[in-house]
Amino acid sequence: MLNAHAFAKETQAKFDIRSINVAQVVQFIYSEALKDAYVIDPEVLTDNRIVSFRYDSKKGDLRKFVSAFFDSIGLSVYRRSGIDFVARKKAEDEANKATDILVYRPKYRDGSYLTDIVSPLVKGSFTSNKVIRAPQGSKAPQQATPTGSVAASIDRRTDTLVFSGTPNEVDLLKKVLEQIDRPIGEVMVRAVLYEVSSSDKDGSAFSMALNLLAGKFSLGTGVGDSLSSFFRFKNQSIDAVFSALSTDSRFKVVSTPSLRVRSGGTGRFTVGQDVPVIGAISYPGNGQTPIQSVEYRSSGVIFELQPLVHDSTVDLEVLQQMSNFVVTSTGVNNSPTLIKRELKTNLSLADDDVVVLGGLAENKETEGSSGASFMPSFLRSKNSETSKSEILLVLQLTRI
Repeated sequence: MLNAHAFAKETQAKFDIRSINVAQVVQFIYSEALKDAYVIDPEVLTDNRIVSFRYDSKKGDLRKFVSAFFDSIGLSVYRRSGIDFVARKKAEDEANKATDILVYRPKYRDGSYLTDIVSPLVKGSFTSNKVIRAPQGSKAPQQATPTGSVAASIDRRTDTLVFSGTPNEVDLLKKVLEQIDRPIGEVMVRAVLYEVSSSDKDGSAFSMALNLLAGKFSLGTGVGDSLSSFFRFKNQSIDAVFSALSTDSRFKVVSTPSLRVRSGGTGRFTVGQDVPVIGAISYPGNGQTPIQSVEYRSSGVIFELQPLVHDSTVDLEVLQQMSNFVVTSTGVNNSPTLIKRELKTNLSLADDDVVVLGGLAENKETEGSSGASFMPSFLRSKNSETSKSEILLVLQLTRI
């Protein structure tokens, strides 16, 4: 807008300007109509937009007319030391004219998740009300924090989003947030962990289970052969599978965990104990006694899940571990050795699918001899026996 002193004179004039560029119009007004001292910004001199207008001093004040005309084409005039300076309006002035505010309270999703999703769609800025605050001195500016880093997770959970931007951006966010802020999917996973004892003639625990179950149930799609260590049942319950395997005494139930986990979360089921293990040694110096740290590690039956719920399927990461500590015979003295059998896999399952996973075996060989101890060895008979202990995991996923 032109201020009250933008023009020193009021000239009686009448003119009709048609199809000339902005730079020529500005020079014409000052040199021919106002006849006042002026300075034109280089950006204005290169403005080649074509404009037309008509003015008659009998019908209006020249200063008001020029002020409204310059404002309509994005020009501003300020006066200094008796000289008018003509320039383009500052970008922030234009932005301030079209600023709107959106306050949004998430219904189902976390505010930081929603901000990460919609931020690339708009140019405006987000602020948020944080409900978890990091210790003083541990905060890092979000712009300088790499996505996925530990620092990125500090002080980011929010319960309210405030966005400042143009009305069009606010309208866009209202539509997008309504579609994104939906309930998070959850799953219930029931599992049965078996320890199967077998000999060489029995074959693997997986093939034994396949023989027992194939005769009682129809196998669904996605079933592998006996070497794949994986098969799937459709339209069956884990209780029916449990009943079928219970008829064979070689299948011993170790654990029956059940976990309810939401999409993107982690569920963990542990039955066992935390065993102290020798950790790092630090030397304070100055002849002081070294400090020996102790760490506690879990052993026993550990069952861990990480589901990701989609519209039609669920991607499931499964970790099953059986472990125990024994007195160490190698490595660090006075620190026990962890013996474990671990299964870790990724599955894509539909609602109520039942899957059987196997293949973790432990072989034991026992050798002996019969005959009097005083007899030569070649006169005594020798025998050996091989036994296997294998774990088998059966699980069923149900969407909630």
